[in-house]
Amino acid sequence: MQSFSRFLARDLLILLLVAALWWAFADLSLGKGLLSDFVGLILGVGFGVCVFLVHEWGHLLGALGTGSQVFAPKSLQSVYLFSFDSKNNTRRQFLIMSISGFAVTGLALVCAYGPLDGPMQASRVARGAIAVLASLTLFIEFPIAIWSIFSPSLPPVETFSKSTATKDNEAPAQV
Repeated sequence: MQSFSRFLARDLLILLLVAALWWAFADLSLGKGLLSDFVGLILGVGFGVCVFLVHEWGHLLGALGTGSQVFAPKSLQSVYLFSFDSKNNTRRQFLIMSISGFAVTGLALVCAYGPLDGPMQASRVARGAIAVLASLTLFIEFPIAIWSIFSPSLPPVETFSKSTATKDNEAPAQV
């Protein structure tokens, strides 16, 4: 898990920053006008970024929980959290890794239309961002998971080459 600890620190920092900004400025998005719209846009998109990160961690935790072989990117600038080794992992590992990300996205939708359901522009933008991310999951990731059930081999989902990754012998990585 060592190779993922720096990504955990990075992502927790992003989550804490967005949460602090939301706490400090979200009420400004209740008004009308440019400032209200701008604050709502920034906070809502920030919330969407956080949901994307948590979704990816859901995939990673599902992969690690099954002992999948995964690779962490070498650079913290990578959009991807990990690369799933389709050649050395099983169909069961792939499906659990996939379902774990789907579950997190489902929880995000429940939050978006539960506690976040309110009049703030920030909440409306956040709900839109989550709806877009959930749609991408539904139309891109879900068909890949279904394909893996019926295909003789797992889909090639490695997001970066092994030469640009660090191998984590303890656990798996990302989609």
